[in-house]
Amino acid sequence: MNKTVLSLAAIIGLSVTGGAFAQALDFNALDANADGVVSMEELQTAIPDLTPESFAMLDTDTDGSLSAEEFAALMPATEAPANTMEAPAAQ
Repeated sequence: MNKTVLSLAAIIGLSVTGGAFAQALDFNALDANADGVVSMEELQTAIPDLTPESFAMLDTDTDGSLSAEEFAALMPATEAPANTMEAPAAQ
C-alpha cells in the first residue's frame, strides 16, 4: 500500500506543486456536497489530470469515493520531507 501511495503521490505531484498541493487537498473543502466522502469528480477540481486508475489506487474499499481515512493515506506521503543520499558535510 505504501508503494502505491508513494507512486500515486508522485503522479499527482506532477499536476500540483509543493505547498499548493497541501492547500488544494483539504478533505472538507473538496467534499463539495458535504456527504462525508470525496468523489473522483470532487478530487478532480484540485487535480484535473487525475485518472480513474489513479483514483482507484486510493479507493481501497472500491466504493467509488474516498473516505477521510483513504484520503489521509495520501497526505503523509506528499508532506514528508525528501530523503537524500548525501553524506553529512565534513567538519
